Amino acid sequence: MSTGSRRLGSLDAFRGLTIAGMILVDNPGNWTSVFPPLVHAEWNGCSLADLVFPWFLVILGAAMPFAFERRRQTADAPVIHRRILRRTAALIGLGLFLNAMAAWPTLSTLRIPGVLQRIGLVYFASALICLHVSPRRRGLLAGCLLLGHWAVLAVSMWSGRFDLTPAHNVSAAVDRAMLNGHLLTAAGDPEGLLGTVSATATALIGTLVGDWLRQDRKAPAARLAAVGLGLTATGYAWSWWLPLNKALWTGSYVLFAAGLAILTLALFHKMLDHDVEPKWTRPFLWLGVNPLAIYFASEVVRQLLDRPLDGVAGGTTTASWVFWSVLRPVVPSALDEQWVALAYGAIAVTVWILVAGQLHRHRIRLQV
Repeated sequence: MSTGSRRLGSLDAFRGLTIAGMILVDNPGNWTSVFPPLVHAEWNGCSLADLVFPWFLVILGAAMPFAFERRRQTADAPVIHRRILRRTAALIGLGLFLNAMAAWPTLSTLRIPGVLQRIGLVYFASALICLHVSPRRRGLLAGCLLLGHWAVLAVSMWSGRFDLTPAHNVSAAVDRAMLNGHLLTAAGDPEGLLGTVSATATALIGTLVGDWLRQDRKAPAARLAAVGLGLTATGYAWSWWLPLNKALWTGSYVLFAAGLAILTLALFHKMLDHDVEPKWTRPFLWLGVNPLAIYFASEVVRQLLDRPLDGVAGGTTTASWVFWSVLRPVVPSALDEQWVALAYGAIAVTVWILVAGQLHRHRIRLQV
């Protein structure tokens, strides 16, 4: 992507990296044999797998100032509002479709929250805020959302009714009250309602970065990295009082993950927005142009591969057959099954990079 284009190469490449991360994390072939960094933290803590979702939300927000700058030139506010609403509905609908695939044929307990549903809700709120609120006030609002979320958690603990354990936190209680029987587990859901508030703050932080890059596409990467380092350090310091927790989407987790996202974006910005385009970044650029379409398609295929070959519940799945019958014999026996799982995930990422490459070659952009 040239710096003179209407798109910013660093945003596309970093977005593509997060999609590759999502595909890698979601496709181990065998969930019992995965390297720890590629598995979500059981509760408190932050693994590599826990970073890809907030990173995507930061990029979602960072792209908004560029998108709305273009749209304001050709459409008035009501038209843009309708587009935001349509995209929100599409994201939620696609997320529910994936959940229906996973639950089929038992839809009475259909899970309502999900990754795409959260992206849809966060997009709706942060897009309207980005469209109508100044950067300074957006920053203040993001801070208020994080502190407000922390206050809800803190007050619930002070009352003695809740704590920050998986089954007894206020976020899970809200989910059970609003969506009982339609959650990932009986205890709650990692993409629940309360966490969407702080997740919106994650995207708002991204909009501030996007505003900065929109005003100066060649802004010094070192300054961007300094901001990322400051947020990461602040999030880590806060974690001594409020743990890093993806399921709760705590404020410390937001700042820690967003800071690392901005540091990574600074690296891509240095490489791609200053008249340089390393060849190794091209696959990420391809993925980054059609991110949600690629992610949705990869999830559909993953679910199909996780179905039993003989159609009998509990039988060998296609993914398991590939893992044990195709990859295990190929991977050197000196390497354990974690390496087989990594190979399976790497193949999944490669396949979808090739798909994205063909879409890029034919100039096809599938918007969600």
